[in-house]
Amino acid sequence: MPIEQRQINDQITIKKYSNRRLYDSTNKRYVTLEDITTLIREGSEIKVFDSQSGENITKVILIQVILESEKNREDILPVPFLHMLIKYGNQVAKDFFENYFLMMFQPYNYLKDNYKKNIHMWQQMGWYPEELNMPTEFEINNNPTSDNTKDVDPVKSGEGYKDSGNPRASDVELLMEKMKELEKKVNSLDKEK
Repeated sequence: MPIEQRQINDQITIKKYSNRRLYDSTNKRYVTLEDITTLIREGSEIKVFDSQSGENITKVILIQVILESEKNREDILPVPFLHMLIKYGNQVAKDFFENYFLMMFQPYNYLKDNYKKNIHMWQQMGWYPEELNMPTEFEINNNPTSDNTKDVDPVKSGEGYKDSGNPRASDVELLMEKMKELEKKVNSLDKEK
């Protein structure tokens, strides 16, 4: 059953068989490491158990998922970081991930998600300059053309800034005008209260 047709669950139980096959017992289908990546990105929590011993091997499978993405050149783990993991041992790595990584990653994710939501809201309310509007992930992923660069406005896409690395004077003036418009809108909203 393709991923699109399966039932989306918060928690998915997977059994690993001795022949190395992974069976999603929640959605009743065999899965690959790539499928597990997709499930996690969709928000599911994965639990993996050895089919013979019943041992929870989730951590091992998730590490395999990360290694598979490294093999596909996603470069999640930089080489110096891997050297440090090996050099300083498991306890230092465990302390790092439990005490620092999660502590920093959660606020980062929160800010990133809220930034996207705010930009989208500002775009809908007209508070965000139209020239800077960015396509949503849905628009990017569901573009029917195979070439996403067709009919791209260089100002909207940022392509207009590639030459010198600095914005053109006309772009700065346009932004200043838009900022003034935004300021007027905010002031008028304040007056309405």
